[in-house]
Amino acid sequence: MQFWFTADTHFGHGNIIKYCQRPFMSREEKNATRNDSRAKLRLSDETVKRHDDAILDAINSRVAPDDTLWILGDFCWGGFAEARHYRDRIRCENVFLVWGNHDRGDIAPVFSDTIEQGMIRAEGQEIWLNHYPMRSWNKAFHGSWHLYGHVHGRLQREDDANLATLVKDVGVDACEYRPISLAELRDYMAPRIDRFNRNKAAFVAGQDDTAIPM
Repeated sequence: MQFWFTADTHFGHGNIIKYCQRPFMSREEKNATRNDSRAKLRLSDETVKRHDDAILDAINSRVAPDDTLWILGDFCWGGFAEARHYRDRIRCENVFLVWGNHDRGDIAPVFSDTIEQGMIRAEGQEIWLNHYPMRSWNKAFHGSWHLYGHVHGRLQREDDANLATLVKDVGVDACEYRPISLAELRDYMAPRIDRFNRNKAAFVAGQDDTAIPM
């Protein structure tokens, strides 16, 4: 059994495909929105289906039925019926939701459980989950990780510039439109953990009081 994480799938949400310039639009739609992603253009049903199918296929090709999948918010556009439709297309039996700003309350029953935010332990690693990126989180000083979504990859440069922070945007826009596994996260975090430990040692020694989140 493996742990997987994703966020901001936005199934059925044509505007997000347009706003984020996701690579599923037709040539005409790309040309019409290239210079103005908020242009008043309704994307075709074919484009929305192409987007949804691609992300669902990426999930189902990686996540096994007995794995655990955490979706860190903004699952789909719509309510219970739409969420049920998309959830039924995911073969994983253990799908959990961290509430995002686009998620309606009536979709809760389609998931194994839902949380606003919180700590999980995955193969011994403590991970703080929130739809939104945080500057500090529970047990950050003690090496817990923080996974988030919401920003659609827009904080990647900031994260790359702060290698001592144990954070990762797991949204599809930041992860090649697919879920990321715990094993992949361990590889991503390895150099960051090394820098974190060095900065923490400096903090404990009284040499730097700004190097790591508290």
